Amino acid sequence: MMSKSLAGALLVGLLTAAVNGPVQAQGSNPLKIGLLLSLSGPAAAFGIPERDAVQILVDDINKNGGVSGRKIELSIYDDTTNPTEAARGATKLIRDDAVVAIIGASTGSGSLAASPIAARERIPMLLPNATISVTARESAQFPFVFRTMTNDLVNTKKQFDVAIAGGAKKLAIFYQEDAYGKDSADYVKKLAEDAKITITGTASAPLKAIEVTAQATKLRSDGADAVLMHVTAPALGAAFVRASQQVGLNVPIWGGMGLGQKAFIEASGAAGNGVRLVVFGNWDDPSPRQAKFAEMLRNAGKPAVGFGEMLSSNGLLAIVEAVKRMKGDVSGPLLRDELERLCKVTTYSDGELCYSKDDHDGWTGDALTVVEIRDGAFKRVPGF
Repeated sequence: MMSKSLAGALLVGLLTAAVNGPVQAQGSNPLKIGLLLSLSGPAAAFGIPERDAVQILVDDINKNGGVSGRKIELSIYDDTTNPTEAARGATKLIRDDAVVAIIGASTGSGSLAASPIAARERIPMLLPNATISVTARESAQFPFVFRTMTNDLVNTKKQFDVAIAGGAKKLAIFYQEDAYGKDSADYVKKLAEDAKITITGTASAPLKAIEVTAQATKLRSDGADAVLMHVTAPALGAAFVRASQQVGLNVPIWGGMGLGQKAFIEASGAAGNGVRLVVFGNWDDPSPRQAKFAEMLRNAGKPAVGFGEMLSSNGLLAIVEAVKRMKGDVSGPLLRDELERLCKVTTYSDGELCYSKDDHDGWTGDALTVVEIRDGAFKRVPGF
């Protein structure tokens, strides 16, 4: 028969697990972190570099003793750029792999599908997404979601401001048909209304589209001075740039940070010359911090190809810093509480990471750079 003391201990343990979720004791191995990324599908251009960057950093951290004496163990799930699969992946990572935090998903739609599950299971997610709604304060998942880059409220405002600073009075919008694209397009309309700028027209396409001549033709006919492009898939962005050249839409095109990767330059070809973007880091003209990270990636045989490396590494480094500051066991809720206390933390990105109880976005416009495609590279635009 079980003794009363043993029964009591087991009851306490069960109650602790119910409140705090899966618990990993300090000093034990490993510290389990989940990667919920798009390793296939249209967003693989983000997910693969995101995975590689985290793996390289984890290898370096483990080689140097781990985090507070604990090695990091990664559990990786490919959501195939499918929100339904992202939700399934979050469930597996939490229930089967017992992770205490998740980095991902690679797309805003994937994060919106997975984060309610993580919040219900009380596991924090570090989201590499600009999508405005992923950290909405009014959402039930807000307490357990943390952004690893600038909110698209910041990104889109910067893009809008630099576009009209160049003299544009009539703007058109091309966006991808998902949460990120729709949120961004709606916000541009609000900014334009406030600034008394005319939106001449909008056009959109599915994330996987590669034929957008009709959309480019429509926006040309609408008579815009410039086009703001809210697209993250390099193939879709390049298709629009090429179509614009073919149909004579000869106005400045401004892209967002999702296109700040080599794949976009390569797919655009000569049509990409002159396209300007607001980006989160620039490997062609890196800051000192980014140059150090670029060297680490290059030495590991995975040279930087886009901004995904910055976003996933920010998530990992936030988790690592929070765990370093914790005393005792690590659980999802306790880790979440510590993340809210992180501020003035330096990573490989420009600016500083700062979360709080009321702000889970973490990054300001100090992390952004304005670039232009010239001669197969992103060149910094002076004055922005």
